[in-house]
Amino acid sequence: MLFKKKTKTRILVADDDEDFRAVMRAVLEFADFDVHTVTDGEEALKELKKKTYNLLVLDVFMPRLDGIRLFQKLRKSKRYKDIPVIFVSAHFASTSLNEQKREIVEKAEAYIEKPFKTKVFLEKVRELMRE
Repeated sequence: MLFKKKTKTRILVADDDEDFRAVMRAVLEFADFDVHTVTDGEEALKELKKKTYNLLVLDVFMPRLDGIRLFQKLRKSKRYKDIPVIFVSAHFASTSLNEQKREIVEKAEAYIEKPFKTKVFLEKVRELMRE
């Protein structure tokens, strides 16, 4: 009998913080996800053209193309509009995120404020991947 190998859920993490990317990679790979990381929204767009991803984890503030503008581009695209997005940022509660940006962030499937508990983050990822 032949067994079909189950494909791992593929997650793209876009964040300009090198340490955060390393931690996210370790946490998600330990949880048996296939993870790729990039430093900003421009790199994320290039990566999305190469591979199919099941989930995006986006920092709100990044150089070149930030998470909010990337999210807006993705939602306008037939190809990418249905990919679930989790925003992560330490700035949501601060004044650096104006009301308009806050409303955009709230349209994503989830928002998790940094720093966060790994367990809470993984529960949200698994919940979104079951839907």
